[in-house]
Amino acid sequence: MNNRKTLLSKSGFNLVQVDLLDGHDNAIRVSYEVVDPDEDAIGRFGSLSEAKNFINMLCHLNFLEHEQENPICKGE
Repeated sequence: MNNRKTLLSKSGFNLVQVDLLDGHDNAIRVSYEVVDPDEDAIGRFGSLSEAKNFINMLCHLNFLEHEQENPICKGE
């Protein structure tokens, strides 16, 4: 059985802690997923720091994509 808990929401992405539980509700393994706005897992990680780095990278890429779509003209 899995227990899922959202730890962080950022720019539409969620960082979810997934605990694999034994029959007595004891965690036997902890992993972390980054899920998109449609709640599809787009990354699974064994450490929280790796998952945080991934979600930060996605947010940065999302920012760069929007910046290219809507460039701000400087000097006008």
